[in-house]
Amino acid sequence: MTGPAGGRRRRLILHPPVFLLLVGLVLVVAAVKLWGPMSTARRQREALASLHTEKTAQQEEQRQLQEYKRGQASDEGQESAARRDGYVRDGDRRLVFVREKSKKQESE
Repeated sequence: MTGPAGGRRRRLILHPPVFLLLVGLVLVVAAVKLWGPMSTARRQREALASLHTEKTAQQEEQRQLQEYKRGQASDEGQESAARRDGYVRDGDRRLVFVREKSKKQESE
């Protein structure tokens, strides 16, 4: 075989163990170079999933608050809220329940 310069071309002979060692070395270097971006992407996916869960919970809470607000805007809702706060209508009796102390609480 003759090369472009008219001389004989030398063929590079690579032994299988040396070839495998070089391929392994290239793979290790590639893995090390990609490790940082892959771990960053994993952390970002985890953070995104956490934020999505938090957003869903906040949307549900917002829905419940809007529903409560609509209920309080009605006459029945206002009356119910006033009764919870201790107000009574004319002619109603107000009952007050007092919790008695247990023997354990009295001895302290």
